[in-house]
Amino acid sequence: MKKELLSILRAEVAPALGCTGPISVAFAGAAARQAVGGTPKHIKLISDMNTYKNSIAVVTPGTSFMGVLEPTCVGAFYGDADLGLEVLKSMKDPDEAFIREFAKQHAEVAIKWDYHGMGIYIDVEVETENGTGRVVVAQAHDRVVLREVNGKVLYQDPKFDLNDQAFDGRAPIRDYCVRDFYDFAREVPLEDIAFLNEAVELNTSLAKTGLAEKMGSAFGDSIAKLAGEPGYIRAKSLAAAASDARMSGANLSAMSCAKSGNVGIAASVPLVALAEEAGKTREELLRAVCLSYLMTIYLKSHIGRLSAMCACAIAASLGTGAGYCLLLGLDYSCVEKTVSNIVGSIGGTLCDGAKFGCAMKLATAAGVAIESARLAQLGSAIPDGDGLVCYSADDTIAMLGRIAAPGMVSANEFMAHEIITRENARS
Repeated sequence: MKKELLSILRAEVAPALGCTGPISVAFAGAAARQAVGGTPKHIKLISDMNTYKNSIAVVTPGTSFMGVLEPTCVGAFYGDADLGLEVLKSMKDPDEAFIREFAKQHAEVAIKWDYHGMGIYIDVEVETENGTGRVVVAQAHDRVVLREVNGKVLYQDPKFDLNDQAFDGRAPIRDYCVRDFYDFAREVPLEDIAFLNEAVELNTSLAKTGLAEKMGSAFGDSIAKLAGEPGYIRAKSLAAAASDARMSGANLSAMSCAKSGNVGIAASVPLVALAEEAGKTREELLRAVCLSYLMTIYLKSHIGRLSAMCACAIAASLGTGAGYCLLLGLDYSCVEKTVSNIVGSIGGTLCDGAKFGCAMKLATAAGVAIESARLAQLGSAIPDGDGLVCYSADDTIAMLGRIAAPGMVSANEFMAHEIITRENARS
């Protein structure tokens, strides 16, 4: 068990530069161009509705671009697909005027409204003097399932099914339960999770940048000025500030969790503030982050990579709440109670796209997580059988997943259509 959970943790925790919506299309653009070689002459992008929606209101690092079309072009001209979700890390001084004109004259985008599979679907064709390279990225932001050059298939993932809504249901983490994560985080040798130090450093750096430069809507800075218990306020402030910076296109990587940078932030940064406030050791912090990330990955495997439910508000809140229980030295029963309190209070929070307002959701997630864990410590919990709350944490999480998919698939499509239609009418 320990070896596989560690493998899952390592696979699902990775640096990501920029919001994973536009970064995923930049990655696909870079991969398609690298497949065929040469200089792009024409680019065609087909995007699932969620990736399109999640890119409308965020800035691509190193540029001033929002949306999906220009970032795809940026990836094709300047990106390095070998860097995965840090595809634009080596980019320097992109010619924005050229990219803007190229996108207008030689690039096109369509939304694949009929895609009902689990998560991401991005199909990019890049035409150069050498012909046409095509890459399909699906189900995870950096998972290439098809690579073609001039119509010849170079690689095709045999496990990919275009309309498979149960992909994450077969994720290895689904073989475990919440109690397994709790025990693992307490017992795993510290050296095995030392790599989580990078998550702490990267995500805290983003938070400090967001605070210092008052980026985005400056929610982090404003929350820091509110009255309240210092540790609680700082946890909310740091979470918001890191999102402020990331949604504004700060040229700093986040440590993502379950392929989401904001989720990685929301499931770690509040614990940094709480550990500092309580005088906890670095080991205690890393074990708390370890549990937080495993809980987050677990819930994401139920609701999907892209979902009508906000993973920052729910998955990361569950992670932070469980991690805070561990930080406080509470027993497993408090983790169960914390899950009940979080799901019973904010379960079903909508994901209306990546945007500056995500900072408020991260702050809310941190606050609910802290309150839920402290209430659990006092013995207060939403009772079993109360609304979404079931008779174990695992059953509660499973029900939430079923509500997200298939329950909210049509609602998600309707919401995406409303947001995209509104924004397209303004352009």
